[in-house]
Amino acid sequence: MNERVESAIIEQADLIWLESENEENTWMCLRKEFQWKAGSGVSAIAQIAVDSKYWLYVNEELVVREGGLKRGPSPNGTYFDEIDLSEYLVDGVNHLAVLVWFFGKSGFSHLSSGKGGMMFAMQMPEGVLISDTSWKGKKHPAFVGPDPNDPTTNFRLAEPNLYFDASLNMEMWYTADYDVSTWQNVHVYSGECWGRLEKRITPQLKDFGVCEYTNTCDVREIAVEEDSVFEMRLPYNAQFVPVLEISAPAGKKIMMRTENFEVGSTGEKSAMAAYYTKEGHQVFEAFGWLNGERAYYHIPAGVTIHKLTYRETGYNTEFVGNFECDDVFLNKLWEKCLRTLYVTMRDTFMDCPDRERAQWWGDVNIEMQMALYCLDEKALLLYKKGVDSLVGWSEHSGHMMTVVPSGTDQFELPMQNLAGIWGFYYYYEYTGDISVPARAYEMSRDYLKLFEMGQDGLVLHRTGSWDWPDWGKNADIRVMENAWYYMALESCRNMAELLGHREDIALYENRMQSIKENFDKTFLKDGCYYFHTDNGIPDDRANALAVLSGLASQERYEGILHILQTVENASPYMEKYVLDALCEMGYIDDALLRIKRRYKEMVEEDYSTLWEYWSKDGTMNHAWSGGPLITMAKYIAGIRPTAVGYEDYAVVPHLGQLKYVKCCVPTAKGKITVEVDNR
Repeated sequence: MNERVESAIIEQADLIWLESENEENTWMCLRKEFQWKAGSGVSAIAQIAVDSKYWLYVNEELVVREGGLKRGPSPNGTYFDEIDLSEYLVDGVNHLAVLVWFFGKSGFSHLSSGKGGMMFAMQMPEGVLISDTSWKGKKHPAFVGPDPNDPTTNFRLAEPNLYFDASLNMEMWYTADYDVSTWQNVHVYSGECWGRLEKRITPQLKDFGVCEYTNTCDVREIAVEEDSVFEMRLPYNAQFVPVLEISAPAGKKIMMRTENFEVGSTGEKSAMAAYYTKEGHQVFEAFGWLNGERAYYHIPAGVTIHKLTYRETGYNTEFVGNFECDDVFLNKLWEKCLRTLYVTMRDTFMDCPDRERAQWWGDVNIEMQMALYCLDEKALLLYKKGVDSLVGWSEHSGHMMTVVPSGTDQFELPMQNLAGIWGFYYYYEYTGDISVPARAYEMSRDYLKLFEMGQDGLVLHRTGSWDWPDWGKNADIRVMENAWYYMALESCRNMAELLGHREDIALYENRMQSIKENFDKTFLKDGCYYFHTDNGIPDDRANALAVLSGLASQERYEGILHILQTVENASPYMEKYVLDALCEMGYIDDALLRIKRRYKEMVEEDYSTLWEYWSKDGTMNHAWSGGPLITMAKYIAGIRPTAVGYEDYAVVPHLGQLKYVKCCVPTAKGKITVEVDNR
């Protein structure tokens, strides 16, 4: 297993905070003045760790906006950031100011340490500047408690709602002239509760700046005469914070939400922000991010709106792959797939940006495959970070989990895990990057050993936390599980050969052979694969996996094709694998017909992202729904590696009824572009 990054100078720092200030949703201001000698040749490399997020000012300039990662490289670990501050320092006296947001609770994407705090270390010309008792601290008074009449965020989210009272604001507290003489010296706590400090490998967030809504000009210089809701429109679903410029008397409450505040048919709550006005002209920019393409400002009577805007932020990657053709439907679907992927990237690859923001591995496995066809190499760092946390948590729990980090419930969904193990070698085939197989191999091997083989030569069912092969009914679980297990065995066999673990190969090959010899005997019925479904009809997902695993030979394709043409059990999650199976069998035209049937409502909907389900009962932006992006690039444009890391590759377009296709794909060897014009 590869070594983790060492913590370096931050290990010299103290964990600082103000004593007894560990309530949920605590915001802390920390200040430090220090001397810097210019021209010394020393780079001011700072390392900073917090629970949970921070805003860093250097000499009054905001250098990092929402730094830090949600906690949990392992159950006993915390991330730290590394930042070069050289360009922000001056010769002589310098000022550091850090605003730290302590969530104070766990969620499906964050493990709270139970201790708010910060650790800071920076290399100096002489020695190291560290966080210690010389720093000053004050709890920010403007971040007030919640209104008991308002709903709270659902239990899966670590982030609480934000309430800001402008009448209590400490204006310009981060500037050099601000008097901190009455602030307390911070306390030093034991850093043991934060565990091992691990260096963040993903970039800081991209800041798109303050942007105008598409209808900003329609909501200017308006005196609000009665309580009103102003719907502001973004050009697409985005991660953003609302901004407002108003005049008002003191004490007016303004609520800011998006259309995704209430999620699906359950009405579970996402995050929101509330702002209490001060007297006079004022500008406010919210802190915790929301997502959507509609922002709703609930503004009471007596407020004058000067301007409503927003700041978009997101994961720092570029859209470098593209696809276009002479079919408007497919072009629109590509853009929705891409937008869906991007809005589910931030601290981790997420399932959704509203209900839980959690790193479910079934979603991550599809997001990784999508990113390989449309995003730059920085996007893949998010996958590598995810693999590292998956391994970190498995070392603690003794087996592979499905959603990490998680400070609440712990889940094992075996079929998502098996898909993930298959994905580790898939990633290597596309990138040539051995670090993922090296990091994930031992966890994968040990997890596969937990499964037992039955007397019929097939793998015995492993329930995990609950039986979840996919959403929806009529899943043929036993067929699906054996196919996924076979695919995971093959991936582990390939990783063992790659990494030199020859001693493990017999285990994989013996089990693969056993499944291969008995798969048809048990499951082949009337030309396709079937064991049991609630409605007695063969399942599209099970037959697709029989193809993708290689367990179904070519002479079975005709019978399987009929199932994939007529059965539509798959949710958007497993639909990706059904489309892959059709294409791998050579029925790309049938895959396109299926895409147009199944995605019709989503594509025609006036919304920029794809849904969790085929209906709008779930989230309106769900990572696993973007599989058609892969279909378009890999099979219609026909771009795929034929040797590891694109050392060799194929470009075999299949246009079917299309007349024009142009596609660009990023690879480890550079961009590959194909253009076919038969118009």
